[in-house]
Amino acid sequence: MQLELIIPEFDFWIKENIRVARIKSNIDQVQLSHRLGVSEGYIGNIENLKNRAKPNTRMISRIAHALSLDTYQDLFPKKVLKNDIVRIKLELLKINTRKQIVNDKGEVPERFKLISIEPLNQDEINRWHTLKKPHLIDAKLRKRIFK
Repeated sequence: MQLELIIPEFDFWIKENIRVARIKSNIDQVQLSHRLGVSEGYIGNIENLKNRAKPNTRMISRIAHALSLDTYQDLFPKKVLKNDIVRIKLELLKINTRKQIVNDKGEVPERFKLISIEPLNQDEINRWHTLKKPHLIDAKLRKRIFK
């Protein structure tokens, strides 16, 4: 199954890197939320690429500490990103997301294959900002607004 998101590219990588770091730390979402003193659904909302929730810098610091990370670099993109808001196309892979495991190499199984990342032009960004829940737009509305 394919998924298309319109999201700030930085947010996309922060959300995914938090999930990967949490799983590598062998901590589930509920345990992390308890360590942080936030609601149990908060971490799930942050890690959900379709949800607009995102951590602020203070929460990123608290998450890094709760996961016993040595560096914040584990949560940030590996390079400086060139794009602001992007259209990301993903192929969702069939994995059991309930089993949060690492493989023999200490890697977290990928939950998607990245198909493409395309920056929105300024007109599309302006229209994106006018939507109340821009991350939830469906394919028909997306075609009408962004094409």
